[in-house]
Formats: sequence, structure tokens, C-alpha cells
Amino acid sequence: MEVLCTRPALNPVLPREQVNIAEWAMTWQKKGMLDQIMDQNLVGKVNPASLKKFGETAEKCLAEHGVDRPSMGDVLWNLEYALQLEETSSALMETEDNSTNHIPGIQLTPLEPFDNSVSMIGAGNSSTDDDAEDAATTIVFSQLVNPRGR
Repeated sequence: MEVLCTRPALNPVLPREQVNIAEWAMTWQKKGMLDQIMDQNLVGKVNPASLKKFGETAEKCLAEHGVDRPSMGDVLWNLEYALQLEETSSALMETEDNSTNHIPGIQLTPLEPFDNSVSMIGAGNSSTDDDAEDAATTIVFSQLVNPRGR
């Protein structure tokens, strides 16, 4: 919440209900209006689904009883999911034509025409059949996998 609102966790100079950012933010989260307290530089730039997931995660972390709070692994998973929602919406906004199945940053190469005259049925378990299948798979998935990671 400190990052989202760009303010410290505690600020005694603010009105009483705003001194503790966790309590103040949860008041807005429960109203479904977390976007009303976020930093003005972020307004309109954050995917609503991502913000919702972020707020839900923060709310779970602030549960009154420790047994009701998520594990750090669950927190990480939820924040990663919120990030993916954000990155997906950003990528879609950057794409000029959203009607295509183009994923920004991935160079598409034409596939070889499919030769349906060769049948794999009844061909046995020779290694050449497996090699041909692996090659076809590699061609398809080479366009989907980014080997550099993040």
C-alpha cells in the first residue's frame, strides 16, 4: 500500500483515520474503491483486475488472526498473478490491432506446409517418427517460448 499510495505506513500529521495506511487502505478496499487513494501518477494506468487482485491480497495479509493470513508462498503467487494481469493488459494496449493473435515481442516465422500424405498411424515406434514429431513441436513452440526469461 505504501508503494500504491506513495506514502509512509504511518503518518501522524494526517487526519486520524488516515494515520495508519493499512487501516485506511482497507476501508477503501472493502468499498471496492482502492483506486481512489492510489498515487495520481498511477490513476488510469493500472489494470482494474490487477488492482483488485492486489487489494484482495493485501486484505488477506491484514486479517486479524494470523491463522487467517496467507503463507508467503500464497502472497507471492497472488502478487505474481496481479503482475501478469497488469503485463497482459499493457501488452494488449501496445498492440495496434487487438483482433489478431500476435504477442508483442515474439517474432513469428512462417511454418512449413503440413504434408498430410504421411501417416504416423501404424508406423511403429521408430526413432525417426519421434524425431519428426519433435521437430514439428519445436517449430510451433519456438515461437511461444522466450528462452531469456524475465
